[in-house]
Amino acid sequence: MFKKTMRTLYNISELIVKYAMYIAGFITLLMALVTTFGVVMRYAFKSPEHYSYEIGIFCLISGVALALPYIQRRGRNLRVDFVANRFPPKVQFALLNVVVPLVALAYLIPLVWRSWGDAMYSLGISERTYSAWAPPVGPMKLFVPIGAGLLCIVLIAQLVHAIVALKENNIEEKVTPS
Repeated sequence: MFKKTMRTLYNISELIVKYAMYIAGFITLLMALVTTFGVVMRYAFKSPEHYSYEIGIFCLISGVALALPYIQRRGRNLRVDFVANRFPPKVQFALLNVVVPLVALAYLIPLVWRSWGDAMYSLGISERTYSAWAPPVGPMKLFVPIGAGLLCIVLIAQLVHAIVALKENNIEEKVTPS
């Protein structure tokens, strides 16, 4: 029963993370187009516009925030394991798949909490940038807690999977399926 429930939750989170990655890819494409437009306007037509820089920053922040859960889920992040490699396989497994996610969660949970409050405050006061066209900041600030929250869900799923694997003494099983 527990495994079936966890598998269902894992599959739902996998679907959400995959769509978040698609959105991040679209946002990255948008950032490239807006930046190219800004460069062409500035250097080819000697008519600089004032919004491509800010749109690029908004796209960068939101794209990275939405891509991180997918990167973690696939195990494509950088892993510095020179310390873990000095231990036996079971300890390595516990360090990399239990301790590291716990440390990450200890950082990410307060980040989600504080950034959510900041985004809600920003939306509440209709915060805007100080540029000439003054776009609203609140909607873009929402991407940080959403992305970090999705990353927390991925880490919790991987943590539960690792604990089950340790309990069943099945440390050869990959925690991050590809």
